[in-house]
Amino acid sequence: MKILVISDSHNVILDSQIEDIKKEGKFDLLIHCGDKYNDADKFAEKLHIDRVLNVPGNCDYSIIGMEPTIIREIEGKKFIITHGHLFYVKLSLNQLKAFAKKNKADVVLYGHTHQAKNEITDNILFFNPGSTIFPKDGKASFGVIEITEDKVAGEIIRIEN
Repeated sequence: MKILVISDSHNVILDSQIEDIKKEGKFDLLIHCGDKYNDADKFAEKLHIDRVLNVPGNCDYSIIGMEPTIIREIEGKKFIITHGHLFYVKLSLNQLKAFAKKNKADVVLYGHTHQAKNEITDNILFFNPGSTIFPKDGKASFGVIEITEDKVAGEIIRIEN
C-alpha cells in the first residue's frame, strides 16, 4: 500500500505541487494531518485518490466535532494520525511518544511544526511530512509511506516548484 501524507497546506494548492506529487505515482490513500482539514478532499480530487483520512489542526476553527486524533489499523499496522498541537509537538515529541507507546502504535503521523521528520524511536515510525506551502526547514514537502509485508517505510519528498 502506498500512502500520500500531507500537512499544513493552509488552503494553498498549487498546480506545481500537484505535478510534483504525481511524479511519485499512484496512491491508495491520502492522509492529511491538519491545517487545513478540507484541503484533503481537494488534493484527493486533483490526484484521483479515492480514500482519505484527515484530522483538524489548530487553524481549522470551523471544523467542529471531528476527532483531533485518529487511531486506525491500516494494512495490519496501527496508525495514530494527529495534527500535533494538542501534544505540544513544537516543544518536544515526549507527549506524543508516550501516547504512541501507550496505544501500541506502529506509525505516528503528525504535522503542526512545518518541519519534515522521518525517524524511528522504540520501533515506532514518527513521521511529519512538513508543509506543502510554508516550510520552516527549507523546501516545501510531502510524505510517502509504503507498507509491504515485512515493513513500513517513510520518505520525505521535497517539492521542487
